Amino acid sequence: MVRGKVHLKKIENPVNRRVTFSKRKAGLLKKASELSVLCEAEIGLIIFSSTGKLFEYANPNMSRITGKYQKHGASLGRNKLSSEHLEVLGLEMENLEERLTHLEKMYKHMNGEDLDLLNFKELKCIEKKMSLSARKIHSRKDKISLEYIRSLKMKIFGELNNRLFESIRPRKSHSNWKTLS
Repeated sequence: MVRGKVHLKKIENPVNRRVTFSKRKAGLLKKASELSVLCEAEIGLIIFSSTGKLFEYANPNMSRITGKYQKHGASLGRNKLSSEHLEVLGLEMENLEERLTHLEKMYKHMNGEDLDLLNFKELKCIEKKMSLSARKIHSRKDKISLEYIRSLKMKIFGELNNRLFESIRPRKSHSNWKTLS
């Protein structure tokens, strides 16, 4: 006897719907159990009836399976990027590459390389930047030199002060000592 094709649509009769749910649920739970035994698969099956009642099957246990699912789902979520997000990242990368190229050119120009490609105005601008940089470097160098000179002066004055203090401190001589007899 051959079964006829089942048309998938909501069963209107509530009694027939509950009976079908019960039979199909039992078949689904049986198939899950068979699959876990035959293939050593970890299976978690959760079913909510239309009334909100919970039915579940898990091998080995539901908490282990849900933990694995959450861990795996989280790693998949990190790897999935929307096409819009990828497009934004691509544009940002292009901008950064352009910026890097510009900075590399400026670095070469500041080191006196590839100057043949520049016009008078660009050369004047680089000269101005380098002049400003040289003044800042000179100023910082002068500040460090002055700080070093001050520290040397303090050290020298401290040593001179100690020598003077030693030279004017009265010395005790042995003649001042009275011996008791």
